[in-house]
Amino acid sequence: MADTRIGEYRLPPYVYASITADGAMLLDTRRRGTWFTVNPAGARLLHLLRDGKTLDQAVTALAEFYRADRTTLWIDMAGLAAELIRRELLQQSAQESRT
Repeated sequence: MADTRIGEYRLPPYVYASITADGAMLLDTRRRGTWFTVNPAGARLLHLLRDGKTLDQAVTALAEFYRADRTTLWIDMAGLAAELIRRELLQQSAQESRT
């Protein structure tokens, strides 16, 4: 399993994403009819990752936006990223970290 604590993420070219304030729907165009939906917090995470934020930066932004506990958000968002990677709807870039 990919280490969701470091590195940058991107949506693979075969994933169509509709990301709104109400949530997101991801379609794996390789598998006809395979949709995955996420809630508004997950959609905001995807938006931040798509904009080039690291998972750590995205969780910090989410904690500020929702005025929520960062540790709890980290657990939830790292879990979501891991699930999306497992379903091949999110990829971690080859560059593992920024030093």
